[in-house]
Amino acid sequence: MKIVIGKFSNEPFHALSKKDVSLLFKLVPSEWANQVSSVILSSKIFKKTKLAKPVEYSATSKQLSIYSRGLLREDIARQVLITLALIDVVEETDLDKTTELDTLIKPYMDKFLKARV
Repeated sequence: MKIVIGKFSNEPFHALSKKDVSLLFKLVPSEWANQVSSVILSSKIFKKTKLAKPVEYSATSKQLSIYSRGLLREDIARQVLITLALIDVVEETDLDKTTELDTLIKPYMDKFLKARV
């Protein structure tokens, strides 16, 4: 899997590093990780985009775009895990599924937070 980091010269910085992204992909089941061929750590600041979420997946290009500049590491890691878990789900999640998602990603989130990259 290819990881590309967008270039920028001023703050805010990315919440996740290339090593953080690699670690997340090592922690999750291979079925999740295999759905992504490239990851872009975008140089765009999420607040200045019109995106609904800071992590977007394109099924056609198998690309995961992360807009993490100025956001919290834990929040972005959680969003990446949720997005990976949902890649195969066609319909939108509802509030009942949120609890199931939290339960599903919890072991990977715990491992990620304990790791020092």
